[in-house]
Amino acid sequence: MGEFFKSNNYLRTIYKHKNLPVYVTDEFDFYRCVEFNESFYGKSVYDLHAGNLRECTGRYSKLFPNQRISYWADSPDTSRAEIKKHGASNNIITFWAYDDATSTIPITDNDEQLIIIDGRKCGVQELIDKIDNGISLTLSEENMMKCILEQKPDCLVYDSRAYKGGENYIFLEKGFKKLAVRQLRLRLGNRSAKNSQTIVCADTSDYMPLVKNYGCCLEPIARVGVKREFLESEQYKYYMKNYDISADKLRSAFRD
Repeated sequence: MGEFFKSNNYLRTIYKHKNLPVYVTDEFDFYRCVEFNESFYGKSVYDLHAGNLRECTGRYSKLFPNQRISYWADSPDTSRAEIKKHGASNNIITFWAYDDATSTIPITDNDEQLIIIDGRKCGVQELIDKIDNGISLTLSEENMMKCILEQKPDCLVYDSRAYKGGENYIFLEKGFKKLAVRQLRLRLGNRSAKNSQTIVCADTSDYMPLVKNYGCCLEPIARVGVKREFLESEQYKYYMKNYDISADKLRSAFRD
């Protein structure tokens, strides 16, 4: 046991592959900042979160060909620094997520711990740095990435160059589906009033989910509304089905 990744609870057990920098562990907090724009108004928390998983068509497409990926960080400071590096304004949404399986009442049916590859120990960090500096990858480097992805990780961790001491995580689709939202925070820092708002989707240290809040949405200016359609959606029914199953298991454990 011990703290190995900065956003990992230091009391959690970490399992390591015998030869490779592949780790299996749980109980994380992850943060993602995106620049806010008015098209986000009226979208549910669920839809906004789902929009964080996108086809990899940008500068990392050689690293993750034909993959859908999502960028996260160990802290809000790291995540803000990353988007500021690319010229983002002070109008920012911050997603605070966690691995759902560690919740007291999980709302997904995936109880597998996170499988993490430490990119700092297998050459991925160097490849990311090359791409960020506009240097093309060689064919052998592309083949090395293929071998790494054959380990079927949920995410890869590497050091932030925008925030000293920060860690970044690139989630693949498999790992992204293990995440649940704890909070969505909006801060309109470019406005003189510095309007802000927070929507809580899980509370307490046990990550107790508030499933209906996935249907909340932001409205002008930094107010909260509700997308009633979400409460009728298949996704809401899926979350509630797993919520009920998890709650029943918890009650049975206390009775036993």
